[in-house]
Amino acid sequence: MKKRLRITGIVFGIIAVLVIVGGVIYKSKYPYGWSHCCINGVMGALEMYAEENGGRYPAGESCPEASLSLLCRSNYLDAYTIRGMIVSEKTAKAALDSGGLLGPDSCGWHYADGLTRADDPRIALLYCKQALGHNGEKTKDGGRQVVFVGDGGIKWISGDEWPAFLEEQKALLAKRTGRAKTGAPLVNAVIELPNGRQVDSLDTSYTLQEKEAGASFSGNGTSSGSSL
Repeated sequence: MKKRLRITGIVFGIIAVLVIVGGVIYKSKYPYGWSHCCINGVMGALEMYAEENGGRYPAGESCPEASLSLLCRSNYLDAYTIRGMIVSEKTAKAALDSGGLLGPDSCGWHYADGLTRADDPRIALLYCKQALGHNGEKTKDGGRQVVFVGDGGIKWISGDEWPAFLEEQKALLAKRTGRAKTGAPLVNAVIELPNGRQVDSLDTSYTLQEKEAGASFSGNGTSSGSSL
């Protein structure tokens, strides 16, 4: 009986050690826990917001995190995704429920406030505040994904590249143009009706035929919609 109890105690001891070791390994790999606060989803939400707000990304609140959380007010994102990978969903949800906006301690995304689609596509719009991978894991090269303005998409910036990347961002932000700051389009157009009247928008069904030609290219296409 004593021998059996001794063996049982050894087994439980081994299990306890394995659990502890496993926890240490897990914590070292996922310092803030496993998550899937998909940066692709945040990028998509930012682009949808800009599409509906004259090319301007969320801005105007007390801090960048508060401006970013306007995506929740517009129902583009939920608390789980807007929290980022270093903040708990509970913390973000409490902040959203109490005041409707996030702050530096309730959002794990670094967000560049006040940018527009007219900005240089080399300017970073969003990235994780810590060097973590897509699921919250520590990255081998100390890098992270970065969302760039408009057509800049998402790129991986390694830890070795990070200092130079931050310096480049400072330089690019210092060179922002007035057009970029307001989000003004490169071209303004007016619609001329058959009677000669000119308008800047038209709330009616339309069909638009496009033709383009150059020294080494040509093309045409047709599009339609309910407003122009």
